[in-house]
This record gives sequence, C-alpha cells and structure tokens, in this order.
Amino acid sequence: MVGLLHRNEVWHAWLFRATDFCWQAVESLEKSHPYEIEAAVAFLDSAPDRPRAEAAADRLGRLVRDQQLAALEPAGLDTYPVPPGYAPGEHHFPHDYARTPRSLARAWFTDDEMSRSLDHLAGEQQEDGGWPIRWRQWAPGIPLEARPMVTIQALRTLRAYGRHIG
Repeated sequence: MVGLLHRNEVWHAWLFRATDFCWQAVESLEKSHPYEIEAAVAFLDSAPDRPRAEAAADRLGRLVRDQQLAALEPAGLDTYPVPPGYAPGEHHFPHDYARTPRSLARAWFTDDEMSRSLDHLAGEQQEDGGWPIRWRQWAPGIPLEARPMVTIQALRTLRAYGRHIG
C-alpha cells in the first residue's frame, strides 16, 4: 500500500511513518519468503529515495538467489524447495517479483531466466483463457474469488514484457 501511495503521489502524515516502517522492515530482512519479498519489491519500486531503494533491492536479489526463492528453471521445479507453510508445488518465478521490466527486481534475473519464466507463465493459460491459482486453496470459493485477479495479473505481466497473449 505504501508503494502504491508513493507511486500515485498521495501525501499524508501517516505515509511518512509508514515509509519509515517499510524501510526498517525491508532493510532488516535476513531470511524471508516469496510473499514478503513481493511486498518489499512493491514498496521499493515506488519508494522516493531511489539510491536507497536500488541498494535494498540489490541486497534482496542476492537473498532471493541464496535462499532459492525463485524457480529459475520451470522445467525442473522438483529441484526447488517449497517454503514452509506453502502448498505443494507453490513456487515463485522471476515474473512474480519483476512484474514489469522497470521493476528493480528485473536486475535479479538474466534475460534467459526471465524469458523462461515468461514462457512458463504464458504456458499456464488454461483452455478457458484464465490462469490457475498456484497457492493453497483452503476453501471451495477461493478459485472463484482469486482466479480473475490471477488472470489479470498474468495478462498485465505478459503485456508489460511485450508478450503476445493468445
């Protein structure tokens, strides 16, 4: 939310405190999990202190690689650990962190890694045109609620990278 407010140039006294909180949280990460890294990237991509954001993103990129938080070879998912508490097969890919080429997380991955990730994303499109949910579905209504969001996110990511959407 803080990144979204910065990106849209919304100013409020609360935002200063929230920004300080986010900086502290991001800069203190030593061990993490994919959703926390995604949230950190959402903040860093719009944080007003660009040099500080770039330095923090560089450190997080090394953490993502060291802790194998991104599946770099979609064809070999069995070699990537699933974080504790995640659903079996719930992997995160480079495109989950770098949703656009302008994201600071884009620098974490080679062109080949990103290309494989985007190919994998495009290949997940289902017969009805939507994308599947890759996280634990703890109730029957989850796919009905979340699948439209997942599909829109996939379409936006593919479009941001200039990929044809079939």
